[in-house]
Amino acid sequence: MAKFKDEVANNTHRFFINKLPELLAFAGCHEDVLLSGRDFSEPKVNSSKKNSAETIVFRVDSARIMLDAVNDALYSMDETYRKIIQLYYLSNLRNFEVAEHLGYCEKTINNYKLVALKTFAVRFVATQLSSGIDKKHIFDLTKTKVA
Repeated sequence: MAKFKDEVANNTHRFFINKLPELLAFAGCHEDVLLSGRDFSEPKVNSSKKNSAETIVFRVDSARIMLDAVNDALYSMDETYRKIIQLYYLSNLRNFEVAEHLGYCEKTINNYKLVALKTFAVRFVATQLSSGIDKKHIFDLTKTKVA
């Protein structure tokens, strides 16, 4: 697991590694949908029990709204930073492969990845707020521990 000196970058890294796959699973999607810029507004749920169906629809709908916020945050970023996040976290390429793909040296990719993660964190909070997500449900990747 990557360990960055910056806490916001670490928070964002953990979000992409741990939480994003969970959101994709709830929404019934795979990482490639974030690469395509797909709209997540139509939940697809089948269930026989009304209460469990409502719970599932709420979870699916919430996950899709959150994935829209992820997508909006990604596509509001500089293209290089967006591609670094997409290639590293969504296409599961290693640093040297990302560097090769984008035509940079590996050290540059490492430096850019730190900036990309921090940029995503700020934009993700903003897109969640603008999407109308309740403040208590927002993933604030910019939060840091007070020493």
